[in-house]
Amino acid sequence: AGASQLVLTDAFSAPSRLPMALQRNAGRAASCGLMMKWTDEERAARAQAQAQRNAKLIAEREERQRKLAERDSFLDEQRKTIPQNMQKEGSQYVMPEGNYGAEAGGLFGWANNNPSSKSAVYDTEFINSATGGAGVGDMMLELRGQGRTDESKEVQIEGKDGKPITIFYREMGQPVEGQGPVVCVHGVLDHSWSYREMMQMMANDGIQSFALDMPGCGYSAWPQPGYEYDWSEEGVKQTLDRFLDAAGIKTPVTLMVQGYVYGQYALIWGQENPDKVQRIIVLNTPLQTGTALPFPLQQYQLPIVSSFVAQDAMRAERFLEGGCAYAIESDTCDRYREPFLESMMPGLAVVDLMQKFNMDKTLQKAKSLVASGAVPTLVAWATSDKYLTTEDAEAFCAETGATYAPIAGQAGYLSTVVDLMQKFNMDKTLQKAKSLVASGAVPTLVAWATSDKYLTTEDAEAFCAETGATYAPIAGQAGYLSTVVDLMQKF
Repeated sequence: AGASQLVLTDAFSAPSRLPMALQRNAGRAASCGLMMKWTDEERAARAQAQAQRNAKLIAEREERQRKLAERDSFLDEQRKTIPQNMQKEGSQYVMPEGNYGAEAGGLFGWANNNPSSKSAVYDTEFINSATGGAGVGDMMLELRGQGRTDESKEVQIEGKDGKPITIFYREMGQPVEGQGPVVCVHGVLDHSWSYREMMQMMANDGIQSFALDMPGCGYSAWPQPGYEYDWSEEGVKQTLDRFLDAAGIKTPVTLMVQGYVYGQYALIWGQENPDKVQRIIVLNTPLQTGTALPFPLQQYQLPIVSSFVAQDAMRAERFLEGGCAYAIESDTCDRYREPFLESMMPGLAVVDLMQKFNMDKTLQKAKSLVASGAVPTLVAWATSDKYLTTEDAEAFCAETGATYAPIAGQAGYLSTVVDLMQKFNMDKTLQKAKSLVASGAVPTLVAWATSDKYLTTEDAEAFCAETGATYAPIAGQAGYLSTVVDLMQKF
């Protein structure tokens, strides 16, 4: 006990002889009131440590204040920004580092480097709305169901193992006796919304049209991959068969296809079903083997990466906008974001579709079928496409016998397609009429008003010269009817 007491006393009187932890433990163990003694060196070390801690706290506080100020400035910029009139350079709207912007260093740095996604980030209509832009849930309340416009309808078809699947579709125009409707099929990351303008143009011209959302797309059902639906060529072709039956479409249709994957599968289906399809209109879609998949679609085929991109609600608009000459309007972008914000299933559907898609094999099959000539095919090609080349479209048509109709420029594409489609149908009819007139079975008089603003006098003269019909031009703008009656009596 005496020795222990001496040790403790010695330890307290000269604390530098023991390590710091032992000194404190010894102090706590003793029940005496001796005062701790520190050397000058120890006091200096403690003061230095305290100063370092204080400096760190001050630095952290300043950093928090800097970030708050940056956030306030960012929000202020959002309030001032009008998405429809973004005149600044893109670099002024994105962070220079991280996963955003053209120069971003992160793995997903390409994520929002496109005009429509920037419009989403700076969408003042949403940020300043009653919901206040608080999160994805509030965004969904703002977006939900706005694409279900007046032309919207739904039918039930049989899915995998007999399970029913809801197919959403749009229908415009009235049926015409003896004239089949147009059925429009969209591409991957797209849905029927993109056909609305063209469908309205067709309706104005007296053409009935339908556009469906494929399963997992738009407002159609989002079945679970592998269990409720098969995103393969056969699965897609079955869907088209069952949709025609469910929608009550009996007469042979004009099939309009565009885009990746679904466009190729639909083209194959159309050529394999000449009893259901009378002609096919191909808008820009991959046609030649060796065509590369755009990078956004390749990612759905990659391990690990596919799990990330399946959750990306802005991927559809980035992909679609990347291939055309326009920035997509914010309201239209909302329609493409909506399914991916509502559920994980649409993204998983794209993963399943892309991982089962063999591009070269599918394109070779489509090419062989078009070359067989079972169903006449028109390729209406916008030459400003950023993903697909005009040379490929020209080569495809030259090798298969499909009719090639290039559409140059960046404006008037939709109306031109509608005109081409009608003309494509007209050519077949005019050729038949010309052959019959040339046969001479019934004498034919062509009484032609030369002031016609739609049709040319040269065409009328050439027709009569080639068929043997009697040509009677009527010049001027007055007396046309009486002249026709006189000509008819003389004929």
